[in-house]
Amino acid sequence: MLREPRRFRHGALTVLHDPMPGPLTGIALVVRAGSRFDGAHPGIAHMTEHMLFQGTRRFDQATLNRRAGELGGEHDADTGYEDVTLHFEVFNQDVEEALTLLAEQCFRSTVPADRFKKEQRVVIDEIRGRQEDPANYLHERAWARFFGDALGHPVCGTIASVQRMTRDAIRRFIARYFVPGNMVLSLVGGVSRRTVARALARAFPTDGPRARATPPPPRGGGSGVLRVRRRDFPQSYVVRMTSAPPRPREVLALSTALEIMGADPDARLFQEIRERLGLGYDLSASVEHGLDWAVAVISASAARDDERRLRETIDRTCREAAKGFAADELERARKKIRYRFARLADTRLDRALAHASREACGQPSLAATERMIESLRPSEVERAWRRALEAPTLTAILRG
Repeated sequence: MLREPRRFRHGALTVLHDPMPGPLTGIALVVRAGSRFDGAHPGIAHMTEHMLFQGTRRFDQATLNRRAGELGGEHDADTGYEDVTLHFEVFNQDVEEALTLLAEQCFRSTVPADRFKKEQRVVIDEIRGRQEDPANYLHERAWARFFGDALGHPVCGTIASVQRMTRDAIRRFIARYFVPGNMVLSLVGGVSRRTVARALARAFPTDGPRARATPPPPRGGGSGVLRVRRRDFPQSYVVRMTSAPPRPREVLALSTALEIMGADPDARLFQEIRERLGLGYDLSASVEHGLDWAVAVISASAARDDERRLRETIDRTCREAAKGFAADELERARKKIRYRFARLADTRLDRALAHASREACGQPSLAATERMIESLRPSEVERAWRRALEAPTLTAILRG
């Protein structure tokens, strides 16, 4: 079983320390500033993530990345709907230097003009690549229709929004959101709390507001059928998005139901679409969620002329599951989820990321979630699935 991390504060910064024997420490710094905070500049959170690596008051881009390489660890970042995450995995003796480097990136980035122009081109190329992926293209169109406004735009933004972005807008975004009170720092590994406290005193400010940023509320409601045509795509793609309650226990219950329904070889949709009918290869099923939103997403592809059969098969298989799940299906699903949590127990960096992101977004801790999974009743899982069948649903279809 996973344990609760030790919690303390450095000024307004929340710190989670999870000791784990061994020579390495995983570090995750989560900032409550994901794409739903973009406001008038879609993609600005993602562009900010890029610019954190492009130069600070002390280091230019080459020096910053060379210093990270000298520490020998995994130094990277990621932007999602809810947060921006920086992470590092280093030897215990290098934690102080790693935290100093992360603080330099977050509190002293300069957004150099030449590097900003270069990163605009890089991000635009990234957006073009995503648009060339038919599954991603349809997913983004469906997501925009389903959510609209704050959650509806792609995390990377659009080509037009990135072209309109300015250095000053990035600097204002950093100044507003990249403050200790809007961050959670998590460390999992062999470093001592004393060393962590000494490093924070050396590099992290203690002033600023304690309250975390409040995002704009999601505005859902896009349901029905969305049809998209792209003649350059030879296949058909289906994305089915269903609104779900965001309460943690209900998210877990629906996630367990999707384990039974979804994309693993023993799951119902896999067996029906791939094994019995041979309709297509790509298939996925998941629940994506934040503090105040959740959505179940099923995606599949088939030959262009099989789009209708694919859609009808998904609908029929989902409806038939309203009759209930077998005891062995429930046990397999529960065991898969337990397995993922067991892997976290052995993985410093992933565990640090999970600790920090859950705390930053007001979600139950890993230990509390693990206990919740064990206490889920079969009736809760079946009820969550039946509720999903009655909830607002958008079916998006892409045909070539």
